[in-house]
Amino acid sequence: MSNPAYDPRAPGLRAFHDAVAGFIDGSDTPVKYLERCLARIAEREPTIKAFVWSNLDAAMGAAEAAAKRYREGRPVSPVDGLPIAVKDIFETRDGPAGWGSAHLAETPGVRDAAIVAALRRGGAAIVGKTALPELGFGPPAATTNPWDGARTPGGSSSGSAAAVGGAMVPAAIGSQGKGSLTRPASFCGAYGFKPGHGTIHRGGDGGSQATNTHVGVLAGSLEDSWIIARFLSATAGPHPGGFAINGPMAPPDARKPKTLIRMEGPGWQRTDEATKAAYEGMLEAIAGTGVAVSQAADDPDWSAIEGEMAAAADALSAIADFESRWPLILYLQRDHDEGTNAFDPLTHERGLARLNVTRGEYQDALRYRLAYRARLAAAARAREGVFLVSPAATGPAPEGLNSTGSAAYQWASSLAGNPVMSLPFMAVDGLPLGLQIQGFGGGEESLMAACGWLDAAFKAGEI
Repeated sequence: MSNPAYDPRAPGLRAFHDAVAGFIDGSDTPVKYLERCLARIAEREPTIKAFVWSNLDAAMGAAEAAAKRYREGRPVSPVDGLPIAVKDIFETRDGPAGWGSAHLAETPGVRDAAIVAALRRGGAAIVGKTALPELGFGPPAATTNPWDGARTPGGSSSGSAAAVGGAMVPAAIGSQGKGSLTRPASFCGAYGFKPGHGTIHRGGDGGSQATNTHVGVLAGSLEDSWIIARFLSATAGPHPGGFAINGPMAPPDARKPKTLIRMEGPGWQRTDEATKAAYEGMLEAIAGTGVAVSQAADDPDWSAIEGEMAAAADALSAIADFESRWPLILYLQRDHDEGTNAFDPLTHERGLARLNVTRGEYQDALRYRLAYRARLAAAARAREGVFLVSPAATGPAPEGLNSTGSAAYQWASSLAGNPVMSLPFMAVDGLPLGLQIQGFGGGEESLMAACGWLDAAFKAGEI
C-alpha cells in the first residue's frame, strides 16, 4: 500500500508546541488533542504497526488531568498533556519491556525507566510502546514505512519513527547505538534529534551498550524535539557521569550557521545518484543564503577526520558488540543452553557473533574513541559556527521489510557521541530523506539554534 508522494514542504506531521497556546486560551484542550491522535492511530496503525503495547485509558486520564491544570492556569511542565510513544526498550510500571521479543514481553512491568518517570511527572500522556527488531539487531519488526507500506521504516527505533512520520503522535522516544534514531527519522520524514551521549538518563533501558547508546527524540517539529530532550535532561537528569543539555527550556533563538563542512566519508560510495542529486541541490540552496558550504578536503583537520570515518565505524562496532554481552547476549545464551527456542535463529546468529570481539579489541576501540573525540573537539574549538553536514541516509527507505537500511552516515557521529539532527528537508522518488547536521560535544544548544535557522529558512522557501 502506497501513500501520495511525500512533500517535505507539506508533510502533515503533528506538532505539540504549536497547540499549547490553544490549551492556555481554552480554544483547544489536551483531551481533544489526544483524541485527534487516537483517531489517526485507529486509521493508520492497522497498516503501519508501530505499537506493541498501549494503555489508552491511562493516556486519556493523563490528558484529562492536564486539561484541568491548563484550565486552572497551572501546567506543570512544557510537556504537560503531550501524547508521546516510547521505544519498547524502556521499562514502564504498567506494561512489559519486550525489546522486540515476545518472550521478554511476557514479563510484567514493575517500574518506570528514568525518562518514563520524568514524562509522567511532567504530565505527558504515554500512548504506548513502539516496535523494534528483536533485541535491536534480530529480525525487523512488522512495522511499515508510513509513506510506503512495502518499505522499511528503518531501525531500530522503527515504531517510534513510523508513529511520528505517520502523524499518529507528535513525538516518540528512540535510542541510537549505531544508527537507530536518525536513520529511521530520515526514512519516515520525522525530525530526529540525538543529543550527545549521556545527556539523558538511560536507567531502565535494559543496560545494553552502556557507554555507547544515546537517548533521543523523534518529533513532528524541531521545537518539540528540543523541548522534550531538554525537559528529560533536566528532569530525569543526565546519565550518571554525563553532562546535561544546557540552554533554555524553550527552543533557543535561531542562529545562522557560518559554515557547513561536508563530511560524507564511506557513506558516499553507498549513496544512490538520485539522493546525491537531492543533497547537492539542498546544499546549493543553503549556500545561496550566505552559509559557507565546504568540502572536508579543503581543510587539513577536517580532511583527516573524514579519512578516519571507516576506522571510526570499526571502533563503534567493536564497542557496541562487546557491550551487548550484558544483558542481551545472556538472554540468548540461556535460551541456547535450555533449548527453549524463545528467540529467532537470526537473533541468535547475530547476537552470539558479538562474542567474537575480544577484550583487547574492545580496549583498543575505547582508546581510539577517546582520541577521535579529542581530534573532533580540537577542530571544532578552532572554528566558530561550524557544523558537519551529510545526507542522513544513503537513500530513501529500501523496499521490503527484511532490512532496516544502511547506517553508514551515523557511525562516526555515534562513536563521537556528538549531538546530531536529521532535518526532513528532502524527497527522493516521492519518499522522505533527511539532511543530517552534526554538532560537537556539549553543543546541543548551538546545534539546535543552527537547525532552527535552517528550519525557518526552509519553511520560508529560502532554501
